[in-house]
Amino acid sequence: MTKKQPFNFRLLGLIALVLGFSHYFPKTLVSILGTENPWTSYFYMYGLGLVCFGIGLMVILKQGALNLHRGTERFWFHVLLGGFVFFSTLHGVWIILAIHYPFKGGM
Repeated sequence: MTKKQPFNFRLLGLIALVLGFSHYFPKTLVSILGTENPWTSYFYMYGLGLVCFGIGLMVILKQGALNLHRGTERFWFHVLLGGFVFFSTLHGVWIILAIHYPFKGGM
């Protein structure tokens, strides 16, 4: 006979926290920054993306699918983290440049 696993209240709390965050985070951003602000979509995309990315990394690390003691796996873990930071920074720089140096096209 197999032993029944106890109910994981910690996981339920984490799911409730993520669902609450994903519901209230965009509403809070729009109420603070407004819909016309270019930073609203930036913070929404990378804020919610960071939560999803972090949960994915947490699952990978907790399940033992990634061994940070191996050199190649540690390298690719740093590539993932560095890629997120690189693209979010690059996107932020593009927004700053678009705000301060608007395109005067055509003529």
